[in-house]
Amino acid sequence: MKNFSSTITLDFNINRMHPLWYLAIGVLTMALTHMTFSVEIMAWVSSVPFLIYLSLTEGWKTRLIFSFALVLAWSLVVAKIISDPIPPVLIFLYSIPISLFHLPAYLIWNKFKNQKNALFLFPAIMIIMEWIQYTFTPLASWGVAAYTMHDNVSLIQTVSLFGMAGLSFLIYWVNVSIAKIIINRKTTIPTFQFPLIMLFLFIFFGSIRYDMSKANGSDTITVAAVGTDSKVSGLPLPTMVRTQQTKTTLFKRTRTAAKGGAKIISWNEAAIFIMPKEEEQWINSVKELAAELRITLVASYVVPISQSPLRYENKYQFIDSVGNITHTYLKHQPVPGEPAVQGKSPLKVTDIRATKVGAAICYDYDFPYLAKGYGELWADMVILPSSDWRGIDPVHTEMAAFRAVEQGHSVLRSTRFGCSAAITPYGEMVSQMSSFDNNDKIMYSQLPAKGVTTLFSVIEDSFVYLCIGFLLWFMAFAFRSENKSKPIK
Repeated sequence: MKNFSSTITLDFNINRMHPLWYLAIGVLTMALTHMTFSVEIMAWVSSVPFLIYLSLTEGWKTRLIFSFALVLAWSLVVAKIISDPIPPVLIFLYSIPISLFHLPAYLIWNKFKNQKNALFLFPAIMIIMEWIQYTFTPLASWGVAAYTMHDNVSLIQTVSLFGMAGLSFLIYWVNVSIAKIIINRKTTIPTFQFPLIMLFLFIFFGSIRYDMSKANGSDTITVAAVGTDSKVSGLPLPTMVRTQQTKTTLFKRTRTAAKGGAKIISWNEAAIFIMPKEEEQWINSVKELAAELRITLVASYVVPISQSPLRYENKYQFIDSVGNITHTYLKHQPVPGEPAVQGKSPLKVTDIRATKVGAAICYDYDFPYLAKGYGELWADMVILPSSDWRGIDPVHTEMAAFRAVEQGHSVLRSTRFGCSAAITPYGEMVSQMSSFDNNDKIMYSQLPAKGVTTLFSVIEDSFVYLCIGFLLWFMAFAFRSENKSKPIK
């Protein structure tokens, strides 16, 4: 019987090409991977050229060059989402910090790449750094590898198991496995097979989970996203005449949506600007509207509290079908640079026809911890008044689908300057409407009245903690091995 070798030798020499070419290719592949105008398949190889460059070079100068290249790559990524009215300076406010979060994974992996189990070192550090970014910094989850699969409904299902960390880990694992094969010019069967097997299992699980969600019917509730004509995003504030016109149109569209059968209606973020002295009267008129139409209304608006400098409350009133305000919410996570008062109030869900409904505002749902808060409250649906800009449309709405799958609740995202969507607990956008299209700015949809329980909502960030434990064990083992290998003087 013949013995089959578990090692395959590749006829490819990475030294045939100057290391700087790998750096240039890495910048290009990374730029094509994330956010808008992305190519999904590039995510599986985007880090490979960078890892090859590091393996071919030594010294602090090459590491400095690599750092600049990483910043350049992420600057090109962020530049893709910059459009009016966002200033170009935002590019570096995001690209530099994201690059610095990713840099340790590359450098530490390169130092210990020949150690046993080093194959898991790169993905473990990357997801730890991603977790630190979206848990403890205002950068939220922008740049997380899992989002590169936003168009793949099967792979999105896997975040119901381990959150974004699990999917990001697989993406980085495939990258480092390919890099190792190319660098060593050979592949051992486990190096080649294991990540591919896991990818297959993830796709298989996701396909079955998504298809099974269609197998049985479920109770639904009719919802609607109502858009505004207001284009105000700062100074100068709208005139009283313009504000009255916006209010008239909002109320008219809300009445139309209610007549069309919607029981829960959400306006988009900053649907109207209301001056402080007019707010009480404004709130009373909205309460009367909800009671008259017998709808639950999430009325999102902005109240300027100063104009020099500009400072405002970005908020909503959650009003039930008898005209009672169940709670008032201020945006918990203003976008960096947004002059909004930060909300601190506890999250709350309201029982609407046996459906537990909560709400947040736009950028809030770029933070998994906030969606986790609604998961702990057993929310069936979360309303998300939002306001985007052309550069992040529709990827920002697609990011919200990850929160829905993680926690197993539906999301109604009503968006100004972007894509409104009704998203099921399985990440499916059952209804979409672009504010850039010529339409009546009313989107109807049927969303499940009940959410689903996910593994991630139970174990939360356990996979990240497991990776932290692995990193500590690996580093202790690596340093002990180095000390043993040093000659005794």
